[in-house]
Amino acid sequence: MIEIKPTIQHQSICPYSGMLLKPKKILWQGLHVCVISNSPDRETEILENLKVGHYVNYSYQADLKSGKIFGDFPPEWWGIKLIESLLEALKNPENEELKISKEVFKYCQKVIILNCIDYLYGHALLKLLNAQRHLENNPDCGLVVIVPSFLRWMVPEGVAEIWTVNISLKNSQKYYPSLDKFISEECERFEQIYISEAYSHPRNFDISRFTKVPKHSFDTEEVKITFVWREDRIWCNDFILKILEKTRKINLGLWLQNRKVQRLFAEIKSKIPTAKFAIAGMGTKTRFPEWIEDARVAQYNEETERKTCQLYSQSRIVIGVHGSNMLLPSGHAGMTIDLMPRKRWGNFAQDILYQESDPRIAAFRYRYVPLETSIPEIAWIASRMVLRYSNYKKMMTADQ
Repeated sequence: MIEIKPTIQHQSICPYSGMLLKPKKILWQGLHVCVISNSPDRETEILENLKVGHYVNYSYQADLKSGKIFGDFPPEWWGIKLIESLLEALKNPENEELKISKEVFKYCQKVIILNCIDYLYGHALLKLLNAQRHLENNPDCGLVVIVPSFLRWMVPEGVAEIWTVNISLKNSQKYYPSLDKFISEECERFEQIYISEAYSHPRNFDISRFTKVPKHSFDTEEVKITFVWREDRIWCNDFILKILEKTRKINLGLWLQNRKVQRLFAEIKSKIPTAKFAIAGMGTKTRFPEWIEDARVAQYNEETERKTCQLYSQSRIVIGVHGSNMLLPSGHAGMTIDLMPRKRWGNFAQDILYQESDPRIAAFRYRYVPLETSIPEIAWIASRMVLRYSNYKKMMTADQ
């Protein structure tokens, strides 16, 4: 945790003089939580991100007057674009008054603030999962959670306050002075404030504490296989996908994805005749036969998202293309097959919410296969996972 009140516990040196910078104030941009200091030898201010979220491992400094960026990070680091976007946003603030609701469950003078605003859905959700660590390890502090409105339903019980911001993913990189003002004024109520590091990939959490939906029970006799549908990253090899995008025939790609899902389910059914099948996710283009339960939605809200999590919880296996769409499915289902596009191997396991502490059992329950893997091979893997899990677990945990 990083203290920001009564003092800002952030040490850095001026990129020009090498002298120690004295933090002046905290800036709440939204996605970014920044500290601003006066340059000791120049008439400018130096802006830095606090070491939270994806900035835990990479730091930077920016001259607010010239816009020059300093930092020891890889030349092609993706975060550079976010920093440039931040500086541009600060030059062009939004005059709109964001709608912010405040819920107070218990009054505390010593608090931890967990900021979950982000421009990517998966990033925001993963930040929220840090809440469990603070609730369990920091009982002397009240936990204040800042969430975009679409995540309000997942905030776990036990927090001191919830500040819900009506902000979209795409607008989280904009600068709303009204948001900065709201948070800064609210912070005046507290005697001591810490900022959560909001780790981008936290460990040791129970997803059911957040969704209020129980995880899969392997004791149920029914075997349900669910494919996680997505229309902006389809199950298709890169070469064909480029052709479809170039010719603007993505709908053809969705039809192909539909056919592949049906073929996959048919292959699995030939090996597990009693299995049931479902399709879930966002996007309702194309149709499936009646023997496949179609639980897709055009748009998510609290009711539909919770209902979809219940379907994932009933699923012995979920299968889908790598991405944030696999977070909640993998957290609730019994097992997962993650179809990996070639460009996504560098993001291995970042879309999976591991709910298994034994690494050997986890290796069995969560599988990663190349997206180009043949349908018969994926069906074989899935069927072996279903049919062999019970015996495998007994064998690997016999000494417990």
